[in-house]
Parts: sequence; structure tokens; C-alpha cells
Amino acid sequence: MWGLMIICYFLMLTSLVLVTITAFQGYFQFNIFKASYQQFALFSTIFYMFSQTLIMFYFIGSGTAIKNELVKSISKINIYDKVKKSKMILFPHLTLNMFIIGLAFVLIGGVDTGATSKTTQSIIFSLGYLHFIYIIKLQHSAFKNNIEVLIDIADLNHNEFIAR
Repeated sequence: MWGLMIICYFLMLTSLVLVTITAFQGYFQFNIFKASYQQFALFSTIFYMFSQTLIMFYFIGSGTAIKNELVKSISKINIYDKVKKSKMILFPHLTLNMFIIGLAFVLIGGVDTGATSKTTQSIIFSLGYLHFIYIIKLQHSAFKNNIEVLIDIADLNHNEFIAR
């Protein structure tokens, strides 16, 4: 679980770098490894969607593991509420941000065909980018909460072992 959490942090940072490069590439119109703005934006968006989906599944999986561990526990301390609260804060924002970033990418095609203005696409991308920075802070907080819950479970199990 610790290794996956470290991978999630690496993916969050890489996604931020790729989306930032995409923003600069869209504004200054330069190629990266012979990839146009549209091609690099496609790569960045796919990587972003993959990393955010993996992070969602990390929290789903760790929440299930924590719940199963608490069910085995003799004590009736409801530590799981902290995990649920953390997911209830993170998941709506994460889902919304994935929608906004995906919409901004689709609107690149709209700009190319003349169906939408570059200003509209830029505003949506900017909102998604700023929200993504906020999401990273929420994800970090959720990871910290998960670690605190795991520490609480370890203490609980240690105390139950001593009581036996």
C-alpha cells in the first residue's frame, strides 16, 4: 500500500507538469518532440485521467481494507467515519475536475473546427487547472488522513493484543 501511495504522488506531480506544459504549449504554440499542441494535449489528458483514476481506486481499495480490518477488531471504535468523510470531500471534486479537464481537451477540437472560441476553451482549461491544484491539496490531505487511520488501527490492534 505504501508503494502505491508513493506511485500516486509521483503520478500527481507528473500530471501537474504535463498539464502545465500543455498550457504553455497552447499559449506559445511550440512543439515538444515533434508533437503539436493537440497531440501533446491528448497525451497529457490520457496520463492525467489514468493517474486520477488510479488515485480514486487507491482510496476505494484502502477504504475497503480499513473497513475489513475494523470489522475483525473487537473494539467498536468507529474509525471508518474519518475515511468516509475524506472520500466524500475528495471524490466529488476529483470527478468534477476530470470532467473539466476532459471538456477542455475536447474543446481543443472545437477551436480547431471553429465551433467554439479559443477564449472559451482557455477559460475552461484555466478553471480546470486551478481546480486541479486545489485537488492536489485535497489528495494530500486524504493521504494524510488515511495514514492517521492506519496508525489508529495499529494502536487499536496493539492494545487488543496486550489485553488478551
